[in-house]
Amino acid sequence: MKIRKILSLVLAVLLLLPLFSVQSISAETYSTISGIVSLPGNDVAPSGGVKVKLTVVTDNKTPGKKHDDKLVSSEVTIAAGKKSAAYSLKVPRSQNAKAQYYVYYTAENGYAPFGWYNKEKTTAVKAKRTPIELNTGNVTGVNIELLPGKTISGDIIFGNRQVKPMNDLKFTVTAIQEGSNANSSDDDIIVTKEVVLKAGNSSVPYKLVVPLNDPNNGYKVYYTFESQGYKETGYYYKNGTSRDAARATRIDVANTVEDIDLTTLPFTNITGKISLPGKDKAKTNGLEIKITAFNSGSDSSASDDFSFSKAVTISKDSSSAFYALTVPVVSTDYIISYEIVTKNTEYENKGFYNKAKTEKDKKNATPIRVGNTNIAGIDLEILRKTDPKPAPPSKPNPEIPEKYDVNGDGYVNILDLLDLAKVLAEKYEKEGFKINPEEYRNRIPDKKELDAIRKALKPFFSKQPGPKLHNIPGKGSDFDSESWFDKFLKEWKAKDSGSHNSKKLTAPHKISLKKIKE
Repeated sequence: MKIRKILSLVLAVLLLLPLFSVQSISAETYSTISGIVSLPGNDVAPSGGVKVKLTVVTDNKTPGKKHDDKLVSSEVTIAAGKKSAAYSLKVPRSQNAKAQYYVYYTAENGYAPFGWYNKEKTTAVKAKRTPIELNTGNVTGVNIELLPGKTISGDIIFGNRQVKPMNDLKFTVTAIQEGSNANSSDDDIIVTKEVVLKAGNSSVPYKLVVPLNDPNNGYKVYYTFESQGYKETGYYYKNGTSRDAARATRIDVANTVEDIDLTTLPFTNITGKISLPGKDKAKTNGLEIKITAFNSGSDSSASDDFSFSKAVTISKDSSSAFYALTVPVVSTDYIISYEIVTKNTEYENKGFYNKAKTEKDKKNATPIRVGNTNIAGIDLEILRKTDPKPAPPSKPNPEIPEKYDVNGDGYVNILDLLDLAKVLAEKYEKEGFKINPEEYRNRIPDKKELDAIRKALKPFFSKQPGPKLHNIPGKGSDFDSESWFDKFLKEWKAKDSGSHNSKKLTAPHKISLKKIKE
């Protein structure tokens, strides 16, 4: 009977397995976009073919979530001699039924570098793209024809003709056809490219391939340079580079356009040597150091503060290294600093240039004013770490016995007397001698207390002429403790009636040193 039940259970599980498979297939969360990608006009692919990257981007209609939109890409090649190629992309469906999907291409080979799928024809304007519904199933016939490309070319020219940069400078060149919506870039066509002006060169060529512009519009071309808070922009203007976007000359690319040159603002170089202190030499693997030129800008705002940095290495067994910083020529000064990158325990990690010597604090730095010529000789010496000097040990007065140094500071002075007074007060309290702190100030001491005070002062008494109380600040050379005490006793004896309720006497603390001397 048990065997039958087990067999029945196994059979039931086997029968259910196909149902689970069917359930899994029915819950498939992907759809497929497919179509043809083709070349414009009568073009066919040259030798090596034309590589095209197709991308599907989702818009989940969730503005508050920046990372829930997905990208799915696939690369296809239009073979040599062919005009088109088929593509297919498997795309995850969105949990949001209102989500939309868009397709765009990116390519090179002289064609417009990008274009969006539009059911009428491919467009370079993002705002004109056609959305695709994928949540309901597969979509076919999403065909894209590459857009023809036109070339804008010219040179990025170093803005200071008296010098050449001693560091590579990276510029971004942009061509933009602006749309009518000033609050969005979705109707703009923007093409950018990075170019590097190598050290020692005065210019670098650039070339942008762009889609055709509208007949009544054109491209503004400009360069941008950015570095650690510094940013400058220059627009192509028929009479020279302009810093004003409104003065930019628009370029119609119905035909290839050349000689669109852009001249940068002037730069110059700050050079010098970074050295180890004394006869020190760098150890194994050397010492990596970052040299930075800080521009403080105006005092009223931090928005014009920026910096330029360069990493240099003092090689193993070397004591110094040369550095060069290429910086823009501005009306404000630069502060030069070093910062040790390599982990070390010997040297201060940061220091600032001062024409006399390297300083630890920025406030002591010597400002550097730059112009169109190079600034040389801005040398820094790495600061050695200095251990704080311990305070010299107190030297006890050999004339005073150590046993009277109550607090152990190496001296016998009024501080010891205060410590002793504290001990005496605690002793009296233990013996039941309770005193209200407010009453204590004007209280008349009894004989027991006076004897204790005299005993405490006895070590300070001297039999020699001109007795002294040692190390009383400002008074230590002529304070006669025994005369002071005798004067107080005479006053106490003359007025004391033997009772704590008698007329109050002058308390010792009210007898001034000046009066005692008299």
